Amino acid sequence: MTRAGHAVVTLSNGLDRVCLLLAKAALVGMVCVIMLQVVSRYGLRQPPAWTEELARYLMVWGGLLGATAAFRRAADPAIARIDERGAGPRARLARLAVVLTAIIFVGPILYFSFVGPNFDLSRGFVIRMAARTSPGLGINLGFIAAAIPTVCAILLIHAAARVLDGPLARPDQELAG
Repeated sequence: MTRAGHAVVTLSNGLDRVCLLLAKAALVGMVCVIMLQVVSRYGLRQPPAWTEELARYLMVWGGLLGATAAFRRAADPAIARIDERGAGPRARLARLAVVLTAIIFVGPILYFSFVGPNFDLSRGFVIRMAARTSPGLGINLGFIAAAIPTVCAILLIHAAARVLDGPLARPDQELAG
């Protein structure tokens, strides 16, 4: 593997660790916020207005960041599994299919996150959301919308790493092997 290839794999592995940590933190935060909402609603009879909204935003970020970790480990949903770690033509074709599928799926989403109709940057998804504020928390919705292009960019880096080095081992594979 070239120096650039090694750098891409190293970047992907580092991003994977960060994404997995943040996804776990979002899940724990979501559970805590929902527990607060339940206790406040049924125990105190005064639920805060912001708990449901915060739980939803934590679910969005946590779910999307967790999806990147699943993709890096080839634990994402698939119609058929072909071993990508081999050196044969089937493995090369599988790696190529992963990259092409990722580009076809993620490319337009990433593009339209920033560019609107008629190539108008001011009408891109993230910019339009940045002009809005969440009703319960009062935060700029651009921070929530930023999850989509962030995850798309990470998925493309992970796709490149899967081509160069194959998927990371999943915990169930580590125990079996």
